[in-house]
Amino acid sequence: MGKLNYADIIEKDQRAKCLANLGLRLKDSNTTQLMPRLVNLVKSDHLELLAESHRITGVYGYYLAESDQAKRQLIKGSYELHRTKGTPFSLREIVRRLGFGEITIIEGLNHKFRDGTTKRDGLYVHGHNSYWAHYRILLNNPITNNQAALLRKTLKAFAPSRCILASLDYTCVPIQHNGEAIRDGSFNKGTA
Repeated sequence: MGKLNYADIIEKDQRAKCLANLGLRLKDSNTTQLMPRLVNLVKSDHLELLAESHRITGVYGYYLAESDQAKRQLIKGSYELHRTKGTPFSLREIVRRLGFGEITIIEGLNHKFRDGTTKRDGLYVHGHNSYWAHYRILLNNPITNNQAALLRKTLKAFAPSRCILASLDYTCVPIQHNGEAIRDGSFNKGTA
């Protein structure tokens, strides 16, 4: 480590000099362990700049994250998301970090035989050989049509390039008639 010449005010104070010398060792530290701690300190006005530097804007999910907490979680996990891109883990993780909860992924929607292992409930395609690359996502929370459109683009960015999303399905958690969702066309009947 080289000897630096500091301003007189730093040279006179031992604590200020130690703090200034800490900047020399910062490049040797593991920034992936340091980053999650810094994301919580950034003001919400600057989160978009931080997201852009981590390449998670656009279709990579930043504009789909609605709360500051979801945006911070997405930024924290950006390294892991990009490293595991193209795997079912990355699909589960991006949906989880965006705040949509846990999902179930059904891959390979064709070649299901009538041997009692699969039900004829509309999740699989019977008799078509061309649906081997299609997959379906079962959500545990209902989503709006706008969220579904953005989530489709985000999932396309993180899914393997050969895979095609057949649908986002939340029929197992129907929308209740309790005044939370209004019949204005923002929700549908459970499949987007």
